[in-house]
Amino acid sequence: MIEPIGILDAISISHWVNQIIKDVAGYDVIGTITNVFVGDWQSFYKAGDAYGNLGQSLQALGQNVSLTAAQMDHQWDGQAADAAFVYLRKLATAAVEQNVVLTQIEENYHEAARAIWLLADMIGGLIKMMIDKAIIIGVSAAAGTALIETGVGAVAGYGIAAWQATELVKKVNDAALKIQAGGTAILSFFSFIKALAEQGGDLSKFPLPDRPYVSPVLHDAA
Repeated sequence: MIEPIGILDAISISHWVNQIIKDVAGYDVIGTITNVFVGDWQSFYKAGDAYGNLGQSLQALGQNVSLTAAQMDHQWDGQAADAAFVYLRKLATAAVEQNVVLTQIEENYHEAARAIWLLADMIGGLIKMMIDKAIIIGVSAAAGTALIETGVGAVAGYGIAAWQATELVKKVNDAALKIQAGGTAILSFFSFIKALAEQGGDLSKFPLPDRPYVSPVLHDAA
């Protein structure tokens, strides 16, 4: 996945410091921090894949049960046969219906994963920006202190520090609003999952018989 604002990392001091730590120690400082806030988007995406695969498996299982019931109906007659046919067809339908629901859950997880990735990217960018601004503020303030005797140098140094501090507050407030909106969007994805689960076929309504079927003819013969 291509980072939409990744090109800005080329001019970010904190990005290169984090990259050096990652290359040398194998530890992504900023990535770890963002995962704490929003979670691991890759795991969410894989969870969606798992739901999709489960849905396809249940659909294939339902189709096989339906085919077996149809073939059995041609070779087995009687009340027990009719009851078995009805049971197996209902079970097959419920299994196939699960795929419809699980496919929608897969799509919701994938959409949530993309939202989490964008939110993590935004938080990571905010952290880098805060570090970069802090460095500029510190350097500017230090320069102002060093040049305090010149007057003009002090004004310039402290002026830059104050300006950067103001910009930092504005950007943090703006990012906070976007992060809050992103978090709300992520939560909204999962509010659909419970409702979707209730729409699918409930396999628990079709429990297996307590004991295997025994033909009355065979029972009497025994």
